[in-house]
Amino acid sequence: MKDLQSFVSDYTKDKKHLQLVIGIIREGDIEYFSFCNDKKKSMIPPENRLFEICSITKVFTSILLLAMEQEKLISSDDTVGKYVQNVKNDYLNKISLKSLATHTSGLPVLAANHILSKNRSNPYSIYTEEDLIAFLSDADYTDRIDSFEYSNIGMGLLGNILCKVSGNTYDELLKKYITSPLKMNETAVMLDSEQNGRFLNGHASTGKRVPHWDLSIYEGAGGIKSSVSDLSLFVQANLNDDNPIASTLQKSHLPIWIGNSNRYFGWHEDKLLDKSIVWHNGASSGFNSYLAWNKELSLGIVLLSNYSFFSNSLIDYYFAQLRKLITRKEPTQGTMIDSIGKKIMEVIMQR
Repeated sequence: MKDLQSFVSDYTKDKKHLQLVIGIIREGDIEYFSFCNDKKKSMIPPENRLFEICSITKVFTSILLLAMEQEKLISSDDTVGKYVQNVKNDYLNKISLKSLATHTSGLPVLAANHILSKNRSNPYSIYTEEDLIAFLSDADYTDRIDSFEYSNIGMGLLGNILCKVSGNTYDELLKKYITSPLKMNETAVMLDSEQNGRFLNGHASTGKRVPHWDLSIYEGAGGIKSSVSDLSLFVQANLNDDNPIASTLQKSHLPIWIGNSNRYFGWHEDKLLDKSIVWHNGASSGFNSYLAWNKELSLGIVLLSNYSFFSNSLIDYYFAQLRKLITRKEPTQGTMIDSIGKKIMEVIMQR
């Protein structure tokens, strides 16, 4: 796309350390584009640089559930209570693994006993399995069951259950059921030394470098690191039924009527130019990600950025307020790359 610069110029402006990579998938072909404001030259091709993909991880966790269900190791209709046996709480017997995968369990975005302010720079690292058990022991969101409520803790719990049932780590499950069959060799939670050399630094919306996140018990909700080349292969697999895990992916594409609306295993659905697009995004304090696809037109897009759309630091907030006081201008807000992705998707759909 020769005019891609016009779509990203507002986003790339004034981001000194920015690295933005885009993959466009059309009828089996993949094109990569990169925009880099960092003056340090790198020998690593942009398509092989690694980013935190954050909540796009949730799609992978949901597909792992479906893959294990196909092997009859688990059922998506099993209750959560069946797998949290050291907690006696009837609410857990009212919600299923399917509820966790579709965000309809009633569980909130974060556990009530998870205080982010205890470690703002790496807020998920301090939350342990003991904390999770303590939260689940008296959690009761029965009145919200079957209503959509986006839940990091719910998807983290699902990933934890899948690991315990299989006796494998999350990375071992990922490799067995998804990344190895699709030859996605750059996608994992725990990176090896070579991969770490390609793992970019993340930056807050202010431009400040921030630590990488350690997801701990939440790894199934947002722990994966990946490249635009790997995620483009993943989108391609979702568009093409001729791949080793096509039957599992196809199940994740089927809408499920829950409550009063359709839900998906891990995915979200939206309308663009009167056509359905399936998508997910992600954000940490240093990264932003987005992917979307339309199977009818065999089109998809992946965007990865090492800039967040928000800052998780109180210091950054106070600095922005001080700047506002001096300049009498509202502080610049970070922008999610979702809007760029949708604009580009619209253009390639029209063409």
